[in-house]
Amino acid sequence: MTTLKLGVVDVAYTGEDGQQTTTGDVATFLESDYHVIEVFYQLYEEKIKDFLVDAMAGEIESMAQGKPVSVFGGNLETKLEDRSISGVSVNGKIEEAFRDYLDMREWQQISGQTVAAALLGISSRKKKQATGKSRPEFIDTGLYQASFRAWIAS
Repeated sequence: MTTLKLGVVDVAYTGEDGQQTTTGDVATFLESDYHVIEVFYQLYEEKIKDFLVDAMAGEIESMAQGKPVSVFGGNLETKLEDRSISGVSVNGKIEEAFRDYLDMREWQQISGQTVAAALLGISSRKKKQATGKSRPEFIDTGLYQASFRAWIAS
């Protein structure tokens, strides 16, 4: 059975306190407490289906023209740290939609919840951590957002 997987490439955060945290750890925590990816999928389910249908139609057209298959044909094997993501890559539209979903604060609009650090504008990237100007939830360093991936596994 072929399955669409949504997750993150596991990358280590570099912290001044010496603690080891990865995007996988962060994603697990965020999903447990805030259901960030689940809400994204529920909100974008129809668009994701359209992205997959378009990608498949493009693949069929490419095959009919004798061109190499690139969207669903390329093997995705990403190894970072001790984890790997393997399967068949999708066309990047799902990842782009997820980044936009976080940038546009759609999670907060749908869930009605707030995250105190985001409301206060706290950012690990700045010397003055609390700016007083709110920022999008779940985008502190940008690593979680950038590491999001969608892939097809069988």
